[in-house]
Amino acid sequence: MCPTDTDAKTSKLALFTIFTPNLPLAGKLYKTVTTHLKKTILISIIFLTLLVGCGTSKKVFQNERIFNYENLNLNYALELEKKLKSEDISRTHKVGLGENIYPNKENYELEISRDFKRIIKPNFSLEVGYYFTKDSSIRVTTYEWNDLKKKSFKTEKQNLKTKKAFKKKFTELTEMLTEKFGEPTFSEIQSENQKDDGTYRDGIKWLNKNGMNAYLFAFGNPKGSYNQIRLSIYPN
Repeated sequence: MCPTDTDAKTSKLALFTIFTPNLPLAGKLYKTVTTHLKKTILISIIFLTLLVGCGTSKKVFQNERIFNYENLNLNYALELEKKLKSEDISRTHKVGLGENIYPNKENYELEISRDFKRIIKPNFSLEVGYYFTKDSSIRVTTYEWNDLKKKSFKTEKQNLKTKKAFKKKFTELTEMLTEKFGEPTFSEIQSENQKDDGTYRDGIKWLNKNGMNAYLFAFGNPKGSYNQIRLSIYPN
C-alpha cells in the first residue's frame, strides 16, 4: 500500500528532527541515539522506495480526488491546480464533448471549461479539463496524456520506448479503474490485432447505474510514432 502525502510530511519532519545538531556525543545516550538514527535511516529508505514505487497513475487519482464527486466543485479544482503549480491553458470559448465521452443525460448546460497542463516526468504531459455547470459543480473531468518528448523525428528505438511507456500507463490506469469501479462493461483492444500501417484505438468503459462512470481510450500506431491516452470520468 502506498504512503499518503501526510505520511511523507511526517517522515520528512522526523528526519529533520533527528538530524539537528543537538545530539549528545558521549556515553550510553549517544549509543542509543546512534542506534535510533540507524533505524530511522533504514525506515526512511524503505519509505522512499515505497513512495517511488507508487506509480504516477495512483498519484493522479489521489491528488485529483476524482472518485469523490459529492463535494467536488470548481473552487476545489482551482485550488488543487494552484497547489500543483499547473499551467492554466483554459480556452475563451466552449468545447463540446462527444456523447461517447460524456452522454450528458441530464442535459446540463456546461460553462467554458477550465483546463490545466502538468508535466509528468519522464514521459508525459498531462492535460486536465474540468467541465462544470453555473453552480460550479463539476460534471465531468477529462484527462489527456501526450508524449512529453515529442519531436518531429525519433529513431525507431526511441519510438518503441515511447510506445512501451504509453502501454504501461494504459495498463496501470486500467487496473486502477477496475479496482475502483469493478470489471469493465465494454472493452475493445484494437492494438492486439494491429495492422502494419494506420492507427489503432483501444477503448474500455466502466458504466455504473448508481455510481461513477469512466471511459479510457488510447490511440497509437505500430511504429510507436503516435501515442495518446484519454480518460473521462463523470457521475450519474
